[in-house]
Amino acid sequence: MPFRLRAESSDFLATAPKRWRFEGRIDASQERVFDAIAADPSTWTWFPGFSTGRYEGPGPHGVGSIREVRVGPSVYRETIVAWDRPTRWVYRVDSTTVPLAHALVEEWTVEPSGSRSIVGWTFAIDPRLMFRAIGPAANAVLGGVFRKAMRNLEAELRERASREPA
Repeated sequence: MPFRLRAESSDFLATAPKRWRFEGRIDASQERVFDAIAADPSTWTWFPGFSTGRYEGPGPHGVGSIREVRVGPSVYRETIVAWDRPTRWVYRVDSTTVPLAHALVEEWTVEPSGSRSIVGWTFAIDPRLMFRAIGPAANAVLGGVFRKAMRNLEAELRERASREPA
């Protein structure tokens, strides 16, 4: 049975009871990184625990699009609330199969840094008891997931580039 979450806008990123922000550098252009994050959820194999993902409908996708992903045993149904290619992509979680939150919004940002990109991830949550139980470990757990995701994404983009014609 899915747990419904409160519908929030990107304003929640500033007002959420709990919020974490992480940044990392990737050796790939801003556009390539943004597209790897936003364009096709089925390619999120670089994100730890991810197994499947898809957008509903044929596209093109953008603000208002619905995305469904499976991370570990949990299924998340999300609505895209900002899509500013190639700099910012934000979604809220509408429902999930685990009772983690009353509301959850995530923001991904990508800024150029020479030939590299700086990727930011903000995780903003109004947590339920299940999430609050991890308490002080949340920063370490989320930070570890982000760092691994960035290493995996950089390797994935390097592999994709090696397959492209010169």
